[in-house]
Amino acid sequence: MLKKVKIVIVGAGASGIAAASKLLQGGIDDFVILEANNRIGGRINTVAFGDNVVDLGAQWVHGEIGNVVYDLASKYNLLGSFCTLFDTSKHEFFTINGERISKEESMKALTIYFDLMKKASDDLGKAEGSFGNYFREKFYKTYMETFASYSRISELFSWIEKMECSIECSDSLSEVSAKRLTDYWECEGDSVQNWKERGYKTLFDLLMKKIPNAENGLPVTERIELKKVVTTIDYNSGKDVTVTTSDGCKYIASHVIFTASLGVLKKKHSTLFVPSLPSKIRRAIRGLCIGTVNKIFMEFPCKWWSEDTVSINLVSLEENKKLFVQKYGEEYQWLCDVFSFFVVDYQPRLLCAWIIGKYARQMETLSDTDISDGLYRLLQDSMGKHYHVVRPTRILRSKWFTDEHFQGSYTFQSMNTENLNVKPSDLAEPVVVNGKPVILFAGEATHDHYYSTVHGAVETGFREADRLLDFYQR
Repeated sequence: MLKKVKIVIVGAGASGIAAASKLLQGGIDDFVILEANNRIGGRINTVAFGDNVVDLGAQWVHGEIGNVVYDLASKYNLLGSFCTLFDTSKHEFFTINGERISKEESMKALTIYFDLMKKASDDLGKAEGSFGNYFREKFYKTYMETFASYSRISELFSWIEKMECSIECSDSLSEVSAKRLTDYWECEGDSVQNWKERGYKTLFDLLMKKIPNAENGLPVTERIELKKVVTTIDYNSGKDVTVTTSDGCKYIASHVIFTASLGVLKKKHSTLFVPSLPSKIRRAIRGLCIGTVNKIFMEFPCKWWSEDTVSINLVSLEENKKLFVQKYGEEYQWLCDVFSFFVVDYQPRLLCAWIIGKYARQMETLSDTDISDGLYRLLQDSMGKHYHVVRPTRILRSKWFTDEHFQGSYTFQSMNTENLNVKPSDLAEPVVVNGKPVILFAGEATHDHYYSTVHGAVETGFREADRLLDFYQR
């Protein structure tokens, strides 16, 4: 099949749908969206589970001031808040061998952690080396000034490091550039707003103007073709771009807006684009980083944890991990990197386990039975003396790394990024042929200040649509 269109948008995630909606509002309707999966959403993936829905990917709206997602949602009262996350009294800590850490110790450690992160932007720009080195030095110094006893410092810091790695999406904080963290802008206001019982998929109804009245929605979905895996994007002719999909279809277009993840670019850019992308873009793809963070939702027949608990957190040192592995075997070593079980808003019988890094990637290769049995053992060993832990009835988990259409969760700027001196804006630079932008890049990885966020992805979709609208106006 051969199809001619003005614009091909690759990917129906937040940036792809945002670009499509902006094009339609600007008067351009001659485009198609090619989506590799059998659903829209990209790294927004709202799934029915438990008493309503859960989000396997993006979950919270981070901030209010300057946040385009908040601007879209707030006028219709669609957002709630998980602000209890920052109440230090609502987090419980256990060692993986079953010892409860006192609330006094954990509350002070969390207070130090939250305070340091608030103040970090003031001097990160002057820091040399990794964020891990910077943060460890600051945390240990403040902790030792606060406590009379240092017995838990290593254990509590090991948990805080994993928590922060889940935010940065790195395997270790030693990978993260301290200086480059100053490039990231936090939107003021509530940083953990949820979508109540609706899930993050609600954003697409907002982008397509289906809220408040579905009848007035933009005709975006009619232009989406699912299960279309793009294999080549050939812009060699100097005029048009030929996009070929794995099922043999070809699309001739004047422009391509490419919104797939940085993970896909890292894996496939050398064979995907003909000719090869300009060296500046290839360098940016090499220098920017994407990591893996996964969630495992566990449904229980009843709520067995405390009513006022926000999270149950596990700390471990290397000797604890060795004992755990000796007890259960090497195949259960991944459990030692499960660091938190969070409650889920509007889901009274669910806990959500978080895991990062190489063991998050290993976890994706295991069966649901292995995952469920392993997490039950972990909960029993760590808190069975303090709670009547019951076996989960079912689980649902993300697999962002082994999914060939993502190859990771979201991006961060590493020491390698700093050493190569590349920025997301280098990846956002379009490929121009004879004065015409033929390949344009969008997605969270292309935003200098809101990388790793949905509002960053939406802004980049708007940005590239505006680029083409401006091109045709000129």
